Amino acid sequence: MPLKPKSKLASLREKAGLTQVQLAVLVGVTPNTIQNWEKDNGLDQLERYLKLAELFGCNVSDLVEYVPVPEEEKSKSKGFSLEELGELRERWGTSTKAKTPYFDSKPESQTKVDKNQSSV
Repeated sequence: MPLKPKSKLASLREKAGLTQVQLAVLVGVTPNTIQNWEKDNGLDQLERYLKLAELFGCNVSDLVEYVPVPEEEKSKSKGFSLEELGELRERWGTSTKAKTPYFDSKPESQTKVDKNQSSV
């Protein structure tokens, strides 16, 4: 039977004790965006990244490279940086990352997931 993706964002957000508005501020999006991401059909963009990672045999984080931000763009930045979010998680005592097969930095052979067992 084919599997369909189901967002876990709402349960992770609630477990972290955050409202949709708080999460939106932290990530730099509108609360409406968070609402859309929490819906079952709000995973379209993420699923495309998961497919790209599967195609290239890498983690989703490997699809992104961080480069220095030019001075004129620094004021346009929305939300917190990944470093700042990590520091906030440590302050809040939520510094343990959720383990997921696509985001772990394990060797490729260990990151593959049998699609019949995955709920992603």
